[in-house]
Amino acid sequence: MEHLAAVRDEVHVVREVLEGAFAPEVATTLMFRALRDHGAVPASREDVLELCRTTLVQVVADRAGPEVARMVLGRMEQVLLRNDRTGTDIPIEVDLDDSSITLVMPTVWRTPVSTVVVSAHRLFADQLYGCLGEARVLAITASEEKALQKVIFSHEPLFVIVDATDPPEVDRASLVTALQRLPDSVQAVVWGAEHDYADGFLEVCHARGVEAVGVDQAEGIGPLLDLILARYQGGL
Repeated sequence: MEHLAAVRDEVHVVREVLEGAFAPEVATTLMFRALRDHGAVPASREDVLELCRTTLVQVVADRAGPEVARMVLGRMEQVLLRNDRTGTDIPIEVDLDDSSITLVMPTVWRTPVSTVVVSAHRLFADQLYGCLGEARVLAITASEEKALQKVIFSHEPLFVIVDATDPPEVDRASLVTALQRLPDSVQAVVWGAEHDYADGFLEVCHARGVEAVGVDQAEGIGPLLDLILARYQGGL
């Protein structure tokens, strides 16, 4: 099995090629959707190529059309198979009708944005790594209350993301109490706000003074990625 660092390098290459073709906020959204549809973060070089040739090319085709998807896949294979980056930094001119809501925050950080993901499993945190990169995000998963308290203390997160699509073993009342104790600089986000675990959760947060925001899974990951990128580079 290939070393994880090598696989991460190749995932990073895929993301770089996407960002050469599209604006960063579009590229990260496309990358996340491809990783989500793929079902797992690639664990080998072959997995990375399969991701590019299947879910990623389909996601790009759905967003920008099949011709653009073929161009993007050609760039991916050019770099991954031939180690040739010639022309991969040239933007692809495409008219994208993007009416998604963009959430922006003013704080500028040039170090990875520390993020705690409250979820039953680490898949969502791995997907954040895959689409944003380790230079932009440091994502730690907490699946139960004791782990949540520990990582909040040790990592001083800027974001706490509650993954309602894969609920943690944390009582919601205890989770709200934990969020109440966070500094004002920490943003709480509920990913998958339309799911059962999130039902009434935001209302309780607001009633207890926690400024949490909800992002519906059906509306896409864009607003959540925008929040993290805005913290990293001061808005897009």
